[in-house]
Amino acid sequence: MSDINNTGERILLEKETPLMIARHLSAYHFASAYAKGKSVLEIGCGEGYGSYILSGVCNKITAIDYNKEAISYAKAKYERGNLYYTCLDIKELCELCDTYDLICCFQVIEHISQVDEFLKRTKSLLNKGGIFICSTPNKLDMSKGSHVPINKFHVREYLFLEFKDLLSIHFSKVDIIGLKRSLQFNFYRRLKKIGLSRILPHNMDPIRRFYFQGSTNSYFFDTRTIDKALDFIAICKE
Repeated sequence: MSDINNTGERILLEKETPLMIARHLSAYHFASAYAKGKSVLEIGCGEGYGSYILSGVCNKITAIDYNKEAISYAKAKYERGNLYYTCLDIKELCELCDTYDLICCFQVIEHISQVDEFLKRTKSLLNKGGIFICSTPNKLDMSKGSHVPINKFHVREYLFLEFKDLLSIHFSKVDIIGLKRSLQFNFYRRLKKIGLSRILPHNMDPIRRFYFQGSTNSYFFDTRTIDKALDFIAICKE
């Protein structure tokens, strides 16, 4: 199994911090409740770890990504009988023959230039009563103080209302929740900022220990002050 080139475009579990990994896994754990017994499509599956999580509860999942290297890696590392990987660009979604009960697209929409066309194609792949779950980073957190995305792979980042308005053009019901840092996470962030780690030995440093043992418990979902969240997660219905 060959490695994926770490360009910074996608999250690679073996090369990311535990807290960043946990941030991305949180969306998949959330979506798992909607995926039980369903036919699922994941758009932009990357190395496949999230599709593998969803395959543990769904009936069948098709996972697509435009990157051949990522798809090859996913097939080798994350294999399950009901999990099918396909190398496909989002512009070629019309080539998919099936329709789905649930479509997931996590941390991808900010990479897309023709986003309205993408959403139209995505909606056409949903079964009657189907659900589209989409996540994106909050522009206020991701590119704080900048008018353009700091991440060179992002075409456009969204504020809360911009994201909701965009999705509401295509879906009649759009509910959005926010992913936020836990109180414990914020506590250790403050300790780190004041420089406590610089004066403590590594084996006695609780800040270092927290950052190296981060888990999904370091985050929580909230429906209050969503505009201040790290990530927005939208649950969209026709």
